[in-house]
Amino acid sequence: MEAPSEVMSDCNIIISMTLASAVPIALIGGLCNRYRLKRGIGWQFIRYTVLTLSIPMVALLAINNLLSAEAATLIGTAMGFAFGKNDRKTGNGQ
Repeated sequence: MEAPSEVMSDCNIIISMTLASAVPIALIGGLCNRYRLKRGIGWQFIRYTVLTLSIPMVALLAINNLLSAEAATLIGTAMGFAFGKNDRKTGNGQ
Protein backbone atom coordinates (compact mmCIF):
# COMPACT_ATOMS: atom_id res chain seq x y z
CA MET A 1 0.00 0.00 0.00
CA GLU A 2 1.23 3.48 -0.82
CA ALA A 3 1.93 6.15 1.75
CA PRO A 4 -0.83 8.77 2.19
CA SER A 5 1.46 11.54 0.93
CA GLU A 6 2.07 9.66 -2.34
CA VAL A 7 -1.66 9.11 -2.86
CA MET A 8 -2.35 12.78 -2.23
CA SER A 9 0.41 13.72 -4.64
CA ASP A 10 -1.14 11.53 -7.35
CA CYS A 11 -4.54 13.04 -6.62
CA ASN A 12 -3.09 16.56 -6.86
CA ILE A 13 -1.52 15.72 -10.20
CA ILE A 14 -4.81 14.41 -11.61
CA ILE A 15 -6.77 17.41 -10.33
CA SER A 16 -4.11 19.82 -11.59
CA MET A 17 -4.09 18.25 -15.04
CA THR A 18 -7.89 18.39 -15.21
CA LEU A 19 -8.00 22.05 -14.18
CA ALA A 20 -5.14 22.98 -16.52
CA SER A 21 -6.81 21.27 -19.48
CA ALA A 22 -10.16 22.93 -18.73
CA VAL A 23 -8.77 26.40 -19.45
CA PRO A 24 -7.83 25.97 -23.15
CA ILE A 25 -10.83 23.74 -23.81
CA ALA A 26 -13.25 26.37 -22.49
CA LEU A 27 -11.48 29.18 -24.33
CA ILE A 28 -11.31 27.36 -27.66
CA GLY A 29 -14.90 26.18 -27.25
CA GLY A 30 -16.09 29.73 -26.61
CA LEU A 31 -14.23 31.11 -29.61
CA CYS A 32 -15.53 28.33 -31.88
CA ASN A 33 -19.06 29.04 -30.66
CA ARG A 34 -18.66 32.76 -31.48
CA TYR A 35 -17.27 31.95 -34.91
CA ARG A 36 -20.03 29.42 -35.65
CA LEU A 37 -22.79 31.84 -34.61
CA LYS A 38 -21.11 34.70 -36.52
CA ARG A 39 -21.18 36.89 -33.42
CA GLY A 40 -18.57 39.25 -32.13
CA ILE A 41 -16.70 39.28 -28.88
CA GLY A 42 -18.76 41.49 -26.58
CA TRP A 43 -18.83 42.05 -22.84
CA GLN A 44 -20.75 38.84 -22.16
CA PHE A 45 -18.05 36.81 -23.89
CA ILE A 46 -15.34 38.72 -22.03
CA ARG A 47 -17.09 37.90 -18.73
CA TYR A 48 -17.37 34.26 -19.76
CA THR A 49 -13.68 34.20 -20.65
CA VAL A 50 -12.61 35.81 -17.38
CA LEU A 51 -14.62 33.27 -15.39
CA THR A 52 -13.47 30.26 -17.40
CA LEU A 53 -9.84 31.33 -17.05
CA SER A 54 -9.76 32.63 -13.49
CA ILE A 55 -11.69 29.97 -11.57
CA PRO A 56 -9.56 27.00 -12.71
CA MET A 57 -6.37 29.07 -12.32
CA VAL A 58 -7.24 30.06 -8.75
CA ALA A 59 -8.10 26.45 -7.89
CA LEU A 60 -4.90 25.21 -9.54
CA LEU A 61 -2.74 27.70 -7.67
CA ALA A 62 -4.51 27.02 -4.36
CA ILE A 63 -4.19 23.24 -4.65
CA ASN A 64 -0.46 23.55 -5.25
CA ASN A 65 -0.01 26.17 -2.47
CA LEU A 66 1.15 28.80 -4.95
CA LEU A 67 -1.64 31.36 -4.59
CA SER A 68 0.10 34.52 -3.46
CA ALA A 69 -1.38 37.88 -2.62
CA GLU A 70 -0.07 39.33 -5.88
CA ALA A 71 -1.68 36.62 -8.01
CA ALA A 72 -4.98 36.94 -6.16
CA THR A 73 -4.90 40.71 -6.63
CA LEU A 74 -4.32 40.44 -10.38
CA ILE A 75 -7.06 37.85 -10.83
CA GLY A 76 -9.45 39.89 -8.68
CA THR A 77 -8.65 42.99 -10.72
CA ALA A 78 -9.43 41.20 -13.97
CA MET A 79 -12.73 39.95 -12.58
CA GLY A 80 -13.59 43.39 -11.23
CA PHE A 81 -12.90 44.98 -14.59
CA ALA A 82 -14.98 42.44 -16.49
CA PHE A 83 -17.95 42.52 -14.14
CA GLY A 84 -17.78 46.23 -13.34
CA LYS A 85 -18.53 47.22 -16.93
CA ASN A 86 -22.06 48.45 -17.53
CA ASP A 87 -23.85 46.80 -20.47
CA ARG A 88 -26.44 49.50 -21.03
CA LYS A 89 -25.63 52.59 -23.01
CA THR A 90 -27.64 55.07 -20.98
CA GLY A 91 -25.02 57.77 -20.68
CA ASN A 92 -25.55 58.23 -16.94
CA GLY A 93 -23.64 55.14 -15.76
CA GLN A 94 -26.68 53.32 -14.44
